Amino acid sequence: RRRKKRRDALASFEIKDEDLTFRLDQQKQDEEYTYDDSYDIWDDDHEYYDDEPIVTTPPDRINFAKYGKKGVTNGSDILDNIPASIYCDLVTTLTEKCVEHSLLEMWRFSSDLISSTTTQEIVDAVNWLETSPWFGHQADFSQLLGGIKRNSSGHIVSAEAARMVWSIRVPEDAEIVESQGSGVELELGDATSLAWEDEFVKVIKHESDETSEHFEIIPNAVKSYGEVSSQAIFFDGTLMAGGYFLMFIYTAVMLGKLNCVEVRMFLTIAGISSIVMGLVIALGISSALGFPYTPMHAILPFLCLGIGIDDMFVIVQCLNNQKRSHSGNLPPVSEMIGAALKHAGVSITVTSVTDVLAFGVGAVTAMPGLQSFCVCTALGLASIYLLQVGWFVAWLAVDEERVRASKNAFVPCVRHSTRTEGGPDQEAGQRTITQSVIRWYRALLSCTVYRVVIVLTSLCVLAFGVWGFTLIRHKFDPFLLLPADSYLSRFIAVNDEYFEPYRGWSAEIYTGRINHTDLARIDSLVTELEILKQQNLYIQDYHSWWTHFKTFTQEKTNYSSWKDLANPEDFPRVFSDFMFSSYGSKFKINFKFDGEVQCNHPAPPILATKFDIEYFPFDGPEEHVPAKDMIDHLIAKSGLQNAFTFVKVYAAWETDKIIGFELWRNVGLALMCVFVITLILLANIKICLMVLGIVVITLIDIVGFLHFWNITIDIISCINIVIAIGLCV
Repeated sequence: RRRKKRRDALASFEIKDEDLTFRLDQQKQDEEYTYDDSYDIWDDDHEYYDDEPIVTTPPDRINFAKYGKKGVTNGSDILDNIPASIYCDLVTTLTEKCVEHSLLEMWRFSSDLISSTTTQEIVDAVNWLETSPWFGHQADFSQLLGGIKRNSSGHIVSAEAARMVWSIRVPEDAEIVESQGSGVELELGDATSLAWEDEFVKVIKHESDETSEHFEIIPNAVKSYGEVSSQAIFFDGTLMAGGYFLMFIYTAVMLGKLNCVEVRMFLTIAGISSIVMGLVIALGISSALGFPYTPMHAILPFLCLGIGIDDMFVIVQCLNNQKRSHSGNLPPVSEMIGAALKHAGVSITVTSVTDVLAFGVGAVTAMPGLQSFCVCTALGLASIYLLQVGWFVAWLAVDEERVRASKNAFVPCVRHSTRTEGGPDQEAGQRTITQSVIRWYRALLSCTVYRVVIVLTSLCVLAFGVWGFTLIRHKFDPFLLLPADSYLSRFIAVNDEYFEPYRGWSAEIYTGRINHTDLARIDSLVTELEILKQQNLYIQDYHSWWTHFKTFTQEKTNYSSWKDLANPEDFPRVFSDFMFSSYGSKFKINFKFDGEVQCNHPAPPILATKFDIEYFPFDGPEEHVPAKDMIDHLIAKSGLQNAFTFVKVYAAWETDKIIGFELWRNVGLALMCVFVITLILLANIKICLMVLGIVVITLIDIVGFLHFWNITIDIISCINIVIAIGLCV
């Protein structure tokens, strides 16, 4: 009656047009709640009836008496009375099971039981099971559901999404893959684990396509972020080739005239090839110097293409100006080229040198990725500049000789009787149009109203720029690197809608060797973390083996406190018992021992430990920077040797911490270089100040409008701001 079919994260189920019967086992009294179809199951005024016969579940299905609420026997009391030898034989012969959490646990992953289940059994199991029939430990299956609907008594009656979780283990001797593709990975894994995850994503996508009419299945693997983010920050080879092809056509059209003689096809090829050679030189030298290739290098081909083509246009335009200034007999090509470079040299040198220095100052940054990109870009621009005034100019001289000899632009061995198809009338017409536009614009510039409009418009834009400049935030949001149409973006959107949002990061606290002398230090650290948790400051929870060890010591040993066993004899023995107990067995993976841990034997020396902390969702560096600093302070205060906290997102947090200072220092150094270079080459202090002022205003406007476009200052926007300095000169 209220059927809802909604796409969800992993699976969905819905309430059918039928009565739902709940079986309750409360205070040893069986009650049944029957929901008549004439009533609204979401109505808080819904009444319950208990005059229907009780429906029981066959024993071979879900055992509610054993795994349901108030039906779990305290097995730990029974285990306490078992002799140590028998207990050790029991726990060491237990079989391991793959860690897969889903609603299917309720039927012990039995295909027959799953296929024959009913809506009522599903609802009963979700509401009343508190122990997993498959794993035997406590489980809250409602945590696997999203979009939950409850009735007035708080019972779950429907859900719109369900979640399934698989956990895989990376072998200790596995070789870790440091870079998972070209993106930004947040976890590390070995080749086998990454291959399994790759197949996992493929299978889920295929199943989702097959069942798309009924529900949607969305995967999310550890490698997903690194894989998907690479699609947004790494170049597409087809797009780059297309961009170079478009620029090739544009350059060929703009460098010459559209006729068989004066179209400069081979000169265009020479100019584009000089840019490619400059890129190869830059990548080769930077790699030889030890700078890595990063995803940010993807924009380097387009950056060098734009700057390199600009130099080509300037040189050819100066040559055309020289040709027009000699209306009669033209001087030799060598003299014409020399005169053209005399005029174009200052322009291309100012832009190229300022670009090189603007990126060169990035070599002093503390961020390796930005440093590598800036060094490579500076080398690339310098190489392209040298190739433009050498390689390109040489080909320009050769091509100019061809034009004067009226040879075909595509087949140079073919000579034409006339140089152009349109003749002098076409060239005169082009000059007339250009001169008319120049005369019109000159008159417009002399108009007072136009100048007032320009000044007022510039001031308004600057005011908005200053406003945004003061509000811009320094924040790296890794989710901004995800394409909006990716499966991971969809997973995050669905998860945020139906489950807890993915905003609070989990980190680990690692320690080195510990023994009985370090127990007080560990207790001090965990106590401080508990204080932070109680104060709702920085962390929302932590999962430490130490808390459970203290409980185990008080409840299952003859010691009243952990302090009584802080000696070299008792601590290894008690700790071994803890590792094989229900209190500590789940923490066994959080320890590295100098040997094998054996039941009923003293534990070998502990080489390393770890436990988790969960941060609150942070909205920026003003929150996560002090949180990270506080955790570092507590670790240092505890006195634990070789202890530290780590999660890969700390790299982004460290970037947020220093990127503000790094950015404005680099911008300041770049502006100083711009002023010095323009002063040396232009030799006019007034023009130098004007150039500097315009560059500063441009940067303010760029940074200000970044804020209004919901873009923050991160390493990517930082690079583009540095690029803007060179381009606006």
